Amino acid sequence: MTTDAPTPRTGRDHPATCVLGSAFGWFAGSLAITLLFQAVTALSDLGGYCARGGPFEIAVECTDAIVAFTPTSIIGGLVAVFIGSVLAQGFGVSMLAFAWPALFVSLAVTFFRSFLLYADLSGLLIGIMFVVMGLAPLVLMLRSAPQRMLLGRVDAQGRPFWEAHPARPHALSLRTPPAPGENHPTAGDWILALVTAIVPTLAGIALGIAWFGAVAAATAA
Repeated sequence: MTTDAPTPRTGRDHPATCVLGSAFGWFAGSLAITLLFQAVTALSDLGGYCARGGPFEIAVECTDAIVAFTPTSIIGGLVAVFIGSVLAQGFGVSMLAFAWPALFVSLAVTFFRSFLLYADLSGLLIGIMFVVMGLAPLVLMLRSAPQRMLLGRVDAQGRPFWEAHPARPHALSLRTPPAPGENHPTAGDWILALVTAIVPTLAGIALGIAWFGAVAAATAA
């Protein structure tokens, strides 16, 4: 059963806005996490600490790439996920559900790398802690609302989906989830939601790798 699509009241309610908003959030969010991951990895290779500027003698100077991307990637990632979620309005794969795990698990990889390369036991312990911190909330949300996390609460036209297992509150819930609708999701809905998340994510990762590499190479030249 498919319900009639609500009439868009503003440009923000247009289906294209929801799709592009979700795509923007995934692209910019993955770009930010990729840049941060590489900055933290570069910092680890410098021994885990560095500095730039100031009146004191600096033992290990931060590279331009670390200085440029560490703060901006954190702030930019938060802004990207917020804007993308607001514009998507419940359409598509949940950015809020996956951004936190992606951030912490990617950082955990840098700590595991430190343990493997430099026998840093603290890297192993912190890496395990970060994996737990990243995946535990995701497991709670997926168990409580699997369809909403992977498909979205509404389709691109704003029609709430019917759910075989309606979302229920979980330990991290701030409010009771809205009731499901009567719009049964189709294969097209699943494809659009997943493609809108996966393709921009891959593009963001590719750009992040290239951008960081270009700044790092320019510094070394």
